Amino acid sequence: MINVSILGTGKVGTHLIKACINSPVIQLVQIYNRSEQGLTLYQGLTPTTTDLNSLKQADLYIVALPDDVIKTINLSHLQGLIVHTSGTKSFNILQAKRRGVFYPAQSFTKEKKINFKAVPVCLETEFNADFRVLQNFASMIAQHVYEISEEKRQKLHLAAVFANNFSNRVMGIAYDICKEHQIDFQILQPLLQETFLKTQILPPKVAQTGPAVRNDAETIEKHLNQLKGTNKEVYQILTKSIQEKHGIKL
Repeated sequence: MINVSILGTGKVGTHLIKACINSPVIQLVQIYNRSEQGLTLYQGLTPTTTDLNSLKQADLYIVALPDDVIKTINLSHLQGLIVHTSGTKSFNILQAKRRGVFYPAQSFTKEKKINFKAVPVCLETEFNADFRVLQNFASMIAQHVYEISEEKRQKLHLAAVFANNFSNRVMGIAYDICKEHQIDFQILQPLLQETFLKTQILPPKVAQTGPAVRNDAETIEKHLNQLKGTNKEVYQILTKSIQEKHGIKL
C-alpha cells in the first residue's frame, strides 16, 4: 500500500485520481486544487483542500498543475516524494526536498474515459532511492513504465506534439472540408483508423501514400487550387516535407 496525494483536478489530475481510486493498493490521502469548484466532485469521497499548508503526510505527491504554476508553489515543508507531470519541465522547478517527474505520454480529456493501464509513463527522480518509490507506484496503475532522462523526455514531448496535436489539426482541416461541402466525415473514419494502425507495424516512411510521394503534380495542383489561406500553406509545407523525406526533386 502506498499513500498518495494529487495536486490538481485538471485533465491529467482527473484521470490520475480515477486510477488511484480504482487501485486496491493505493490510498488516496488527499486532493488539492486551487479552487473549491474543482473539488466538488470529490467531496465526501476523499479529503480535499485548497490550502497547500494543510496537505497531509503522504509517500508521494503528484503535482498535476499547469507548468507556470508548478514553479510558484513551495512544497519544501513536505517529507514525501514530490513529482510533477510536465513533459517539458525539469524536476528542478519543484521547491521540494525530494523531486521527480511522472510524465504520462498521453492526450487527456476530462470527458473521455481512458484505460490508464495502457498509458506509457515516463519517470525520472533526483535520487535513486526515490526512483524505486515512483516506479512502484507507476506499476500499480500502468503497464508500460519507462525511466527516461529529462533530455529524452523533452524530445519525446516534441515528438508527441507532432504525433497528436498536429495530426489532430490536420484532421480538423479534413473535417472542415467535409462540413463545408456537406460530406459525412464518418466516411473518412476507416481511412484514419488504417493510417494509425499502420504505424504499429510499419515505419511512417514506408507507410506513406498519396500524391506527394507519387510526385503527382497534376493532383497536387488541383488540390492547391481548391485551397486558400493557411490551409493552402499547410498543404504546400506537408507536400514539401514528404517529398524531401523521400528524396523527390522539387
